[in-house]
Amino acid sequence: MLSEKVSSKAMLIHHHSQTGVVTVTSHSVIALEDGKAGFTLGAGRAFSSYDKSELAALLLNEDAGAEFLPEHYLFSSRTVLAWYRRPGLHDIPILGERIRAPLPGLIFIAAANQSFRCFAFKGNQRPTPETELFYAPLGNVYKGGTFCTGSGNVPRDVQRENIPAWENFVLESDNTHSGTVEPVAGCRSFEALKEFYRALSEKGSNRFPASKLVSAGSYSGPLTLAQAIKGGA
Repeated sequence: MLSEKVSSKAMLIHHHSQTGVVTVTSHSVIALEDGKAGFTLGAGRAFSSYDKSELAALLLNEDAGAEFLPEHYLFSSRTVLAWYRRPGLHDIPILGERIRAPLPGLIFIAAANQSFRCFAFKGNQRPTPETELFYAPLGNVYKGGTFCTGSGNVPRDVQRENIPAWENFVLESDNTHSGTVEPVAGCRSFEALKEFYRALSEKGSNRFPASKLVSAGSYSGPLTLAQAIKGGA
C-alpha cells in the first residue's frame, strides 16, 4: 500500500511498563530521499480527542460529520461540540454589579477530557474553520481560553442539552478577578477592565471595539477555530 502517490499515516501505541499509562502518537509516512527505496516515519504528534473521534468513526465505518446542525452550531462529534453566539449587548456581572455593555461574538468549545473553553471573534458573520480566535474579554480568563470555575456549575458531559449551562457559566458567572491573561488590550488590572465596560455603557456603545481584542495565538501565529477544535490553544 505504501507509495509516493499515496498519503499515509502511522499510529504508534506507547505503554509505560511501570505506570501502565498508554499514549498514542500519529506520524506521517515519508519516502526516503536521494533515490533510496523505502519509507520512514516523521515526527510524532500526540493524539487529541478529535483524532480519537475520527479514528472511531473510521473503524465503525461511519461519517462522524454526517448530520444537519442548527445555524449556531459549528462542529459536533462524539467528543467535541462547538457553537457560537453573535455579538450584542449583555448585562455583564462584575463584582455584584450589572453593567450593560456590548460583547463581541463568542465561540464555545466543549471537549471530552478537556477544560471548557470560550473565545471571542471579530465581526458578526458565522465563524469558519479559519476564523482567528481571541480571548473572551471577561474576568476569570486563563491562557488557552479556559476560566476559573470557582463554585460555578460546568457540565462535563459533551451533550447538546448542556449548552445553556455552559453559556450561563460564561455569561452569568460573576466576574471577580483577573485571570492569567490580559483579556482586553490595555486593561492590565481587574479594576481597569471594570472601568472599560463602565465607559462603554455610559457612552451607549452598541458594538465592542475589535481593536481591544487580544489574540489567543502565540509567537508562532494566530489560533484558528480549526486548531482549537483539534485541541490546540
